[in-house]
Amino acid sequence: ISGIITPGFVNSHCHLELSHLKGKVKERTDGMAGFIRGLFAARFNSSSEEIHQAMMLADKEMHDEGIVAVGDISNFDTSLAVKQQSSIYYHTFVEVVGQDPSKVDSILEKAFALCDDFIFNTKGSASIVPHAPYSMSRALISAVNKNAFHKSKPVSIHMQESDDEFLFCKDKSGPLSNFFLDLGLNIRLFDNISDACPMLNTLPLLSDCKPLLMVHNTLTTAAQIDIATALHNNLYWCLCPNANNYITGRLPHLDIYNNDKLKVTIGTDSLASNHRLSVLSELKTIASAHQEIPFERLIKWATLNGAEFLGIDKKFGKIKAGMTPGLVQIENLNVENLVLNETSKSKLIY
Repeated sequence: ISGIITPGFVNSHCHLELSHLKGKVKERTDGMAGFIRGLFAARFNSSSEEIHQAMMLADKEMHDEGIVAVGDISNFDTSLAVKQQSSIYYHTFVEVVGQDPSKVDSILEKAFALCDDFIFNTKGSASIVPHAPYSMSRALISAVNKNAFHKSKPVSIHMQESDDEFLFCKDKSGPLSNFFLDLGLNIRLFDNISDACPMLNTLPLLSDCKPLLMVHNTLTTAAQIDIATALHNNLYWCLCPNANNYITGRLPHLDIYNNDKLKVTIGTDSLASNHRLSVLSELKTIASAHQEIPFERLIKWATLNGAEFLGIDKKFGKIKAGMTPGLVQIENLNVENLVLNETSKSKLIY
């Protein structure tokens, strides 16, 4: 065998149900608001069979490249059938959205029903999670937090992904405000986070969500991370650099995560915002931008940290007697110095 062997990869943030949108949402079009507009325009223009086949293909490609477990965002039950037959372990994050505080109960009722579907009809697990500070009322975020159903279950939230998010959370201005108005929504009813730093004002509302995964973090700073870790004692940080590049053309401040004090994971986001659902591709992007990040640390981000976050580290995440983490072969890398390059590739061998 050439190359090296690692445990199976854990993709901690994915949107499998958007797989049919590959290549249908333009790259770097007017930031987050532009991406969401493109997503809305394309999402419901495919048949159920096309959607299903795209998810089946995406699931197979993830498996073949070495992904053994996925934290997957779902807004509907469309991915249920794929997850029932998949060789991959899926934890489904049933995502809730809604800025009107009067609709909290009805939103949660639907979310609980969907969550039960995934729990009882797949081999994986599920939990209800908030989408993002700009798309939810404070009341809905608090309702997710206080629900005992989620104690000790993993929770994720999209966080500080674009300038649009900061503008809207600060004073309901900017491109996201224009997008919501174009949808005919009355933003005066919105009870979402209202401050210059969405993350630091959301975290107190999610104090009981442990562990909690902060996803994307494109604009998050080292100083904000220091404050965040003081506010919440079980935070994980998910990096999806290829999706950040696709949507905004910007990478997170990757260097600030290069220490053992932070629990970092790797995600792929969706095929609406990425060319591939490949953990290795994300690692190559990080390694190319920051060669000082050790290869061993990158592998830990892609394996053990994600398994710990999902609560499956007794089976996945490391090669150890009694565990069945899957084995991945990484080829075409500098074995002596453990350096990835553009031609590096991975495959599941066991």
